[in-house]
Amino acid sequence: MSSVKRVLAVIVLVPLLAACTSFTAGESASCVSPYIDDQGPRGTFGAPTATASAGDHLTLYGHWYTSNCNDTNQGNEDPAPLPPVRLTLTLPDKSVQNLGSFTPAGADVGFHVVVRLPRTAVPGTASITDDREPPAVYHFTIDRS
Repeated sequence: MSSVKRVLAVIVLVPLLAACTSFTAGESASCVSPYIDDQGPRGTFGAPTATASAGDHLTLYGHWYTSNCNDTNQGNEDPAPLPPVRLTLTLPDKSVQNLGSFTPAGADVGFHVVVRLPRTAVPGTASITDDREPPAVYHFTIDRS
């Protein structure tokens, strides 16, 4: 490509690329979709998943079950909680248990649930799923007792 064509390409592309971005000082997008994990409200996002044994109790948390996002503190709207969500436990043998309905609230617009794994649960991957579309899913491992 000749140097004239390169200069023309830069002249055309730079304004186009600049038009595709929008920057406002002090803003950064950080809202996450609702998710379930084994970390409390001040826990570590993306922490390794839990491993439990049949018969154990596992405490799980739902986070950011909100219908809006004010991650830049530019608006006056606080995060509004979503309606209650229903949770289900799917065990490695594909059996399903209804865990009930949980209402998002609190600082991280979430909830917590204590799940007692059946003593007869077989080893493998289990999951907790909510009833939203798309659903939040938390996978964890049931090991050999």
